[in-house]
Amino acid sequence: MSTLQVRNLPDDLHARLAERSSRLGVSMSEYVTRVLRADLDRPLFADWVAAARGTGSARDIDVRRALDAARDEYDSRGDAA
Repeated sequence: MSTLQVRNLPDDLHARLAERSSRLGVSMSEYVTRVLRADLDRPLFADWVAAARGTGSARDIDVRRALDAARDEYDSRGDAA
């Protein structure tokens, strides 16, 4: 396992990290590891957009028709729903 040293960490940020890790009942190192892991598990927005464009997942949607269909379905249920 590697070690990471953070230099010039502002005092207020250190205090917030200490308080948050204490509230969670974990060490500051464990908390920072969790935060970094969560951040790195998410793609960068630019990468996400590029992937979405590449897969063709973006498509034209007729919003008015979709809303009309949803309203019709809702209205057809009446008071039974």
